Amino acid sequence: MFSFSKSTHQHKGRIIQKWTFDARSPLLSSAAAVDIDGDGRKEIIFGTKDGKIFCIDEESKKKWEYDIKESVDETESFFYDSDRIDSVPATPTIKDVDGDGQPEIVFGTELGIAYCLDGKGKLRWEYKTEGAIRGRILVEDVDGDGQAEIVFGTTTGRLVILDGDGKERYVFEVEGSVESTPAVIKEGATQIVFGTEKGMLYSFSPLGKQLWRFQAKGAIRARPVAGSLVGRENLVVGDTAGVLYCLDEKGNEQWRFLTEGAIYSRASLADLNGDGRLEVVFGSCDNKVYCLSHRGERLWSYETDFWIITSPIVTDIDGDGNLEVVVGSLDHNLYVLDGEGIYSLDYMPGLSGVAHQAGHYTEVLTQEPGEQVGHRLWQIRTQGMIVGCEELEKDNIIINIKSGYVNDITHSE
Repeated sequence: MFSFSKSTHQHKGRIIQKWTFDARSPLLSSAAAVDIDGDGRKEIIFGTKDGKIFCIDEESKKKWEYDIKESVDETESFFYDSDRIDSVPATPTIKDVDGDGQPEIVFGTELGIAYCLDGKGKLRWEYKTEGAIRGRILVEDVDGDGQAEIVFGTTTGRLVILDGDGKERYVFEVEGSVESTPAVIKEGATQIVFGTEKGMLYSFSPLGKQLWRFQAKGAIRARPVAGSLVGRENLVVGDTAGVLYCLDEKGNEQWRFLTEGAIYSRASLADLNGDGRLEVVFGSCDNKVYCLSHRGERLWSYETDFWIITSPIVTDIDGDGNLEVVVGSLDHNLYVLDGEGIYSLDYMPGLSGVAHQAGHYTEVLTQEPGEQVGHRLWQIRTQGMIVGCEELEKDNIIINIKSGYVNDITHSE
C-alpha cells in the first residue's frame, strides 16, 4: 500500500549553513540573540561547559568573552562534579535589570552563582546561593513596582528573587530540586509558576504565598508556557514521564497528552493553521515532535532518529506567508516542518480510486482514508547533537551543538 500526500503549500529554496563558530568547549543549551549595543544588529550570547560566556556578532566574529573561573574549597569539592563546576547549564537572559535603559546579561552556574554582566562583558554583580542554578534565570517585574526582579530556582529546593542590583528580596522553599525555568502569569493576580524534580508544579504570589500546586507523574524540568487555549489563561508544561499537561490559572487540569518519552523543553504556542486558535508544538524523547490542537488532540507528529530536547521554533523561514516548525534533534539534524502538516492518503496500486485501509472497506467510499502527518520540508546535517535553537531573524536560526559548535542556518532561494 502506498502513501499519497496532499499539500497546499509550495516551498522553494533550500536550507544552508551560513557560518560556524567553534567555542572549543561543550555547549549545554541554546544561545540568546539580542541587540545589546544598540547598533541595530543582534549579538549572539551563550555559555559553555567550561565556564565561559561568548558574545559574537551576526557574522560569527567574537566581540568579547567572559571567563567565570570559579573555585571551591576542599570541603565543597566533595559535593560538586569537578567536571561541571564552571558550567553554564542554561541560556543567558538579556534584559535591562536595573532600569538604566541598557540590557544586562544574567545567568547562573552549577556552583550556584548568579552573575550579571553589562553589555560589554564586564561584571556588574554576583550572588551566591545554595545548590546549582540549572534553569534559565527569569528577569521580570513580578511585583508591579516598575522594576525588574531576577527569579531562579536551585537544586536545594529554593526559589530566589533578587532585585536589579543582585540583592536578595525573597526566598521560597519547596520540596524537591528546582531545575526548571520559572514562568510568570499576569492575567489577574500575578503568579510565579515553576516545577520540581518531585513532579510538583507550584504557583506562588510575588510575596511568597503559595496559591496552588499540581502533582505531575514525573519530574518537571521544562519551562511552563502560558496562553489562551481552552480558557482565559492556560499553562502548558511537560514532565519526564512523557506527559504534557494543560492547566487553568488555578492549577486545575484541562487535558493531558501522553507521549512515550520524557519532555525536557518548553512547548511553543502558535496559530499554525489560521483558525484563530493556538496550537501546541513540542518535542519528546520518544524522538517525535508533536502538534496538538488547543484541546490537546494530536493534529500531526513527525519522528526523527533520536531525542528532541530543544524547544521548537515557529516562524516563516522561507517568507511564503505560512508558518514552519523548526526543531533540532540529538540525531545531529535540524528539521524544518510544514506548520500544518499534510494529509496522507493510503491507496492500493491497481485501483483507480482511493481504497480504505484494512478493516474499513465499504461499498461506497464516503471518506478519504488516512491521517494528518508531519511533513518535512528541509533537513540539514550538523556536527553533532543539537542542544539549543534560537531565532536570529525569520530566515536565520542559530543552533548550538553539544560538541561546542554554533551554527547559523539560513534559508536560501
